[in-house]
Amino acid sequence: MKKTTSTIIALSATVAVILTATAAFASSHKAQSHRAPAASLTNWNNGIVAKAKAEGLVHGFGMPANWANLGNMWSSFTKTYGIQTQYVAEGNMSSAEELQAFQKEKNHPIGDVGDIGISFGPTAVKMGVVAPFKNQYWNQIPANLKDPHGNWAAAYYGVISFEVNKKMVKQIPHTWKDLLKPEYKGLIGFGDPRQAAEQFDAVIAASYAFGGNANNVMPGIKFFKKLHQIGNWTGTTGSSAAMKTGQVGIQITWNYLSEADAAQFQGRPPIVTVVPSDSTVAGPYVEVINKYAPHPYAARLLNNYLFSNAGQISYAEGGAYPVRLKYLKLPAKVHLPALNMAHVHFLSGTFAKATATINADWAPMVLGQ
Repeated sequence: MKKTTSTIIALSATVAVILTATAAFASSHKAQSHRAPAASLTNWNNGIVAKAKAEGLVHGFGMPANWANLGNMWSSFTKTYGIQTQYVAEGNMSSAEELQAFQKEKNHPIGDVGDIGISFGPTAVKMGVVAPFKNQYWNQIPANLKDPHGNWAAAYYGVISFEVNKKMVKQIPHTWKDLLKPEYKGLIGFGDPRQAAEQFDAVIAASYAFGGNANNVMPGIKFFKKLHQIGNWTGTTGSSAAMKTGQVGIQITWNYLSEADAAQFQGRPPIVTVVPSDSTVAGPYVEVINKYAPHPYAARLLNNYLFSNAGQISYAEGGAYPVRLKYLKLPAKVHLPALNMAHVHFLSGTFAKATATINADWAPMVLGQ
């Protein structure tokens, strides 16, 4: 699954493999410049289209086909503009991996765009690896979901949910406290919140359920510590493959990923998506453009497409909530899950305190390392 990783060693190996595997492909679509002229690319203009078509390729990191209906988005973008897309090899990059790859490859850039958790947006700016760009829908994006200088903007969000294999799990959990029940021993899959926005947001969601909040995540850390100690979560990472094979019977994930698995599995095994009734968080994902993008115009054209009506509806068709929802008329076939907004906490900002706490305490407290 996208946005998960385990160690810095694994990260380095992943980046090395990606650089080797895609260098030949990227070299056949050389950029006009590693640093595009700021005057023509800071804001949307119609001249971007022709120049993007001339570049002929856009390369995405951390944007796999099964994530929020991105597979349909990629194919629709190509159909609309005739521009090739490359995204499969790097699809499983975490937010942290995307930014580190942008930084590592800056002298020989490969990736053009990335999709990262909103908590990584300020980090991207601090690292100096993203380029500012305000697409033509900029004024319809809520102020708290975008960088005022155009370095990043949220395109969609999901809510943290429980994806449950009904064949393995007879008593469906509905709250975070339910996950501590003995019948779920060894059944839960969860990743590393120090590396992935999805798991980071899940820790915050659990914190709210046990009296904490986005600035006080210790209740969430203590919850996962207990979940690990009692063996309900053994450290196994959740994924579509793990759910499909029965390696785990419950994974904590975004609602749209659970719905995607349910559609893909077609009842084998049967999947149900549960939004925990005591607390969840809405986690926006933001779109970024590599400062060193080898295809700077195609990168901006794709960004504009993601925020267009077509791109936003594509997210909704995958079960995600598009950021421009109030400006859209969704197709009749699209039914986004109803939410009890009293228990949904929207996340935005830097999360400096939460990040510091999780980075410092996850290994010693939760994993016992």
